Parts: sequence; C-alpha cells; structure tokens
Amino acid sequence: MRKILFLVGVFLLLPLAEALAQESAAAPGTPVLAATRSEIECAGFISSSRVPEDLYVFSGADNDFQQPLRQYSLGGTVFIRGGQVGTEYRLVRPATELFRDTRYDGQRSSLRSLGAVYEDVGRVKVTGTTPYGALGEVTYACAPIQAGDFAIPYQERAIPTYIPDAHFNRFGLPKGQKRGAIPAARNNADLVLSGSIVYIDLGQSDGVHPGQRFRIYRNPGIVKGWFRGGVEVPRESLGELVVLSTEQRSSSAIVVTSLREITLGDKIDLE
Repeated sequence: MRKILFLVGVFLLLPLAEALAQESAAAPGTPVLAATRSEIECAGFISSSRVPEDLYVFSGADNDFQQPLRQYSLGGTVFIRGGQVGTEYRLVRPATELFRDTRYDGQRSSLRSLGAVYEDVGRVKVTGTTPYGALGEVTYACAPIQAGDFAIPYQERAIPTYIPDAHFNRFGLPKGQKRGAIPAARNNADLVLSGSIVYIDLGQSDGVHPGQRFRIYRNPGIVKGWFRGGVEVPRESLGELVVLSTEQRSSSAIVVTSLREITLGDKIDLE
C-alpha cells in the first residue's frame, strides 16, 4: 500500500516539476543575466592609474592585540582613515603579489601597459567618526578585509544581459571592428572556462562598454603536411565573453561560452 501511495505521489509531482523546470529555463531568444551579483562585485579591474590612497582601512574592532594581519568579514567594523558618514565605499587591494607569477611569456609587460591590477575586497558604509578615524560597517565581502585595503567611492555595477547562442558562428570570419586579447584572469588563474572572470586589453578609449560580446579565438597559422607544402586552416572560435565593466584601457569580462580550452593570451573579436 505504501509503495502504491509513493508511486501515485511521484506521478502527481512530475507535472509540477516539469512546470517549474519550464519556468526556470529561459525561452530561446530571451536575454539572461551575464553574471551574478557576486561575480560582478568581486571581478576586480585593471586601472590605468593608481586609485586614490588617502582613504584606507588601518584596523578594526575586536583587535585588542593590534595584530597587523587581523582580518574582518561581513557585518564587522573596521577603522578607516577619513570617510564621510552615510557614504558607502568599495574596498580594493593592489594585486601586485598575486600577479607576481606570470602565466605566459609577455604577460607582465602586457599588464604593465594596461595599468595596475586591483582585487575587489568588499564594501563598507561609514556609520560614525571618532577623533582617531571613521567607523565602517562591512556591508559586502568578497574576501577577508585587512589593514591596508583602500576605500574608493562605491558605484554599483549594473549586470549586463545577453542572449545565449545568438549570432554565434564557430567558424565565422573576423569582423575586424575591435580586436584584442585576454592578458589575465581573476586571481591570476591560468585555467579559463565558462564562468571565468577575465581581463581584456580593450577599454573605454577603444569604445568598449558593458554588455558587448566578443568571440574568443586563437590564430590557427599554417598546417604543414606532405600535401601541397602546407595550408592555412579556418579560424575556429573557442568561446564567447561578455564585458562586465570598463576602465580607460581595459575591461573586466565573463566567459559565457566555452567550446574548448581557452588560454591566457588568446585573441578576441567584437561580435
């Protein structure tokens, strides 16, 4: 009897599960968000000039022994040199040490030409001031916050949308509107796949803006063989990325399609 009731329950729930699945699946041609709030808030960026360093975290609450490496998390209170009450700030950290190890020949010079790489650490809201510094409540955390993190005025990054598989031609010819490359990935990762945050060497000065889509490809070169001495093979797209935010000479982007392995240094072409 219990087995019969179980089977009946399963058959009754199947239509409900299918309906929920249909609701959650986007219809073809429907725009979807390119990233989550966490992905865009914690993407990091490459600034053509160093960010202002006059506001910074110098300590925080519950640090009786004044440990320089004390870390703070969501909901904690940090002490900031400067800051206006009621203002929310983005906390950033230079990624100099993180990118000390290079992933390919020429990466260091490529990044140097674009500016300084910064990690997004979190956000704080100034709740009060004291004669010794401002009090900041940690309202968002991408990583543990620590002394030395810089505070810059917070500007929300809108999450762009895109239509999956729209106009994607795996063997399409380059349009040549805007071409660039992927010199680095978030956290100096060397493995790039769907969902990875990457940095491209095109920015505001190149007319790039959030929401633009680029195809990722690799120059195929000439295939040498016993027949006809060698032939040039068609260019094959490896995947796609969507621009999340832009700086003067660079942009942060997310890989939304990955057909095969993508490596740092691969080329991009505006769709």
